[in-house]
Amino acid sequence: MNGSTLKTLGLVTLLTAPAMAIESARHGFEKVANENTDPIGALLYGLFSVGWLCGVLGLRQLRATGGSQAGRWLLNVLAATVTLAILQTAMDLLKVPTNSPVYMVTDIAWPLSMALTLVAGIAAVFARQLKGWTRFVPLFMGAFIPTMVIQGALGLEIPYLFDAHTILAWGLLGLTLLTAAPRGDAQRTNQVSAA
Repeated sequence: MNGSTLKTLGLVTLLTAPAMAIESARHGFEKVANENTDPIGALLYGLFSVGWLCGVLGLRQLRATGGSQAGRWLLNVLAATVTLAILQTAMDLLKVPTNSPVYMVTDIAWPLSMALTLVAGIAAVFARQLKGWTRFVPLFMGAFIPTMVIQGALGLEIPYLFDAHTILAWGLLGLTLLTAAPRGDAQRTNQVSAA
């Protein structure tokens, strides 16, 4: 992948970050059971998931979790689970029953992807491949799980937390990829000096 590919991945991640919040807003920020997902909702979840996958591919390109085999493996497994989550969109559009084993696999892929995002976020902090504040963006994305567990344990319900978190965290991932992509002039200079 080159710099323009990384910019494209970042732009897709940034633009799709609000998709789940838009779906939530369509339903008055009330949870909708999977079996009640309508086509627009399925497409919005799918858009968010495609953006998430683009973000993961961008992190892989940047070796955000380090250059080791374990770091690469982690992002590859995360990409696979997010891909499974994307497949839930097709199943929702085709009205596959939610008790179908294949549907259940795609449904489990969502929390599994979030847990793996937390692990990748921790790895990214220690790998120090991303520069400055961007090093903490993958951790911020994955921090949703512990935040929700703590909120539940305390008996709190913070309105709009999930929606604000997905917009902000995935939006920051998009910005991370956009700012990490080499600029055209610098990239051409590096190619010329390498020749």
